Amino acid sequence: MERLLREGAGSEETAERFHAAALACGQLDRARRLFDSLRRRHPENIRITGLYIAICLQQGDDPAAMHAIEALAGKAAPPDGLIDAGLAVRRRLGIMRPDPSDVSLSLCMIARNEVHLLGPCLFGIKPLVDEIILVDTGSDDRTGDIGRLFGAQVYSFLWCDDFSAARNFSLSKASGDWILVLDADEAIAPADFDTIRRLIRSGQDAPIAFTIETRNYCHTANSIGWHANERRYPSHEAGLGWFPSRKVRLFKRRQDVRFHFPVHERVEPSLKNVDGIAPCTVPVHHYGHLNMSRNLEKAHRYYALGYAKLDAMAHDPGAIRELAVQAGQLERWEEAIELWERLLAIRPLFIEAKVNLASANWQLGRYVLSLDWAQRAVAQDSMLKEAHFNLALSHLLLGDFRQAEKILEQLLERHPDYLPAGFMASIAKACQGRIEQAAATMHRLSQSPAASALAVAVEDIHRRLISAGYQKEGSHLKEAFPEYLN
Repeated sequence: MERLLREGAGSEETAERFHAAALACGQLDRARRLFDSLRRRHPENIRITGLYIAICLQQGDDPAAMHAIEALAGKAAPPDGLIDAGLAVRRRLGIMRPDPSDVSLSLCMIARNEVHLLGPCLFGIKPLVDEIILVDTGSDDRTGDIGRLFGAQVYSFLWCDDFSAARNFSLSKASGDWILVLDADEAIAPADFDTIRRLIRSGQDAPIAFTIETRNYCHTANSIGWHANERRYPSHEAGLGWFPSRKVRLFKRRQDVRFHFPVHERVEPSLKNVDGIAPCTVPVHHYGHLNMSRNLEKAHRYYALGYAKLDAMAHDPGAIRELAVQAGQLERWEEAIELWERLLAIRPLFIEAKVNLASANWQLGRYVLSLDWAQRAVAQDSMLKEAHFNLALSHLLLGDFRQAEKILEQLLERHPDYLPAGFMASIAKACQGRIEQAAATMHRLSQSPAASALAVAVEDIHRRLISAGYQKEGSHLKEAFPEYLN
């Protein structure tokens, strides 16, 4: 039986029989070595790992059993039976506690119904932190139990439509010297752990807080500041690429540092009169935008809260911008236009508003207005690639295919990895009847991370061309890209 299992020819039934025989013969050490090897080769096999855990428990090795249970939970939501067994082991081992003799880091999280995401998040970040504070804002799944499995202190919080209130409740329960704030759909790469450790151990001269860039991975490539994945973090990168956002996520635990705003909450208002805020080079990897249905649900929730925030902060540019972004995510283009124009009335040089006004008008088929806003954005910042992309896109749907291609080729000279420009350059070539060139460009894109999005994108631009009256050009697209257009 052992030989079959080592050679990978044994079934789960064979593994169970070997386990029973080893238990009867007192050969648990030998069986443990075998099943440890097998579970590492087949980490997806819950039954094999379960037998390894059973042997660890039979030998009284709770820490090894707990680590194996956490490893399973770190890949996906484990079965209820395994969660229950793990909780029994966790009760014997106790929760995570900071070492009072060393500088400590508390992870503070809020979560609701995150049973499928929380395990991977906690398994990845646990080696960095000394304490986990998890505030459950109303789950009806086993989110809280997953947290307990990893040694977290889990607290229930009655949801009151205020993210800051929940965040601040989590801060009030922390005891570490420093606070790190993450969500269940986020991660920090282990390669960056030492950098964070050095930051919080840099003594009295250490800043009070650090801003951290979030890499928001997405399936689209039209967000301002979008970057193609560069394989710096091969095991953490996802989607077509990412767009950045930056805020304070790592800070000293202090009574005066608290979150503000019911949605898009931040601690920065607590720090506005405080010196000692520094940038951190470690990124947070955020995957929430990859789950379209979940992201849409979240956007609806944020949208309602955003209007409440805007009522309280009627002329705050940040609140208007946040709501305009949410309106765009929900494809409420008319509302997005009204909000971006409202923002420009306060800040006439806010170029993000001009770029998004071009995009929103293009979505509504208002290509003349889209061109106008794109030209304004390019005039303000001639180096902003998204502004040039919108300019080319508007020219293309207004029938000036040669000008569109010229802009796109110049854009690609400066940003060769800018996938949207490569895609639209292919479309512009096809519209001008250069079928082979267009097909060759599209073939290169089909070998890139954009491959999965090409069919939908080609169908959309084909529909727009036909709707705008460019029947001949639509036929050219069918000839150039028959694999995407039937």
